[in-house]
Amino acid sequence: MGCGFFQIGGFYMTILDRNEIWAQAFELGEMILRTPEVDHYKKCEQQMNDNKELASMVAKFKEMQENYDRLAEYSQGAHLDSLRQDMRKMQTELDAYPEVQAYKAAMGKVDELLQAVTGKIAATISEKSGE
Repeated sequence: MGCGFFQIGGFYMTILDRNEIWAQAFELGEMILRTPEVDHYKKCEQQMNDNKELASMVAKFKEMQENYDRLAEYSQGAHLDSLRQDMRKMQTELDAYPEVQAYKAAMGKVDELLQAVTGKIAATISEKSGE
């Protein structure tokens, strides 16, 4: 499918193919990477990684999550409950670190930005599709 033109009112609109849309999405992603929200998120992530004790706990927690997911895929039972409780305990310990709190807050800001962008795209499509 190539590009074409169609007229809405006095304006000519270009019809884009998927590759052109993907290219624009890539550019939008590049722009989002340069926002203060993403910059702050990266700094918070680096602070977590710089704390060796915290980085070790995070790695252990991720390993526990992977084990839980693998086991839960094929079985159920008390062993999963025990692992889930261990994960909750470790999550509570992790959440006590100021670096983790800052990281989660920064992640929330990035999520808000992405949701706002997605909402704007959806609103534009809804508005313009009726024209």
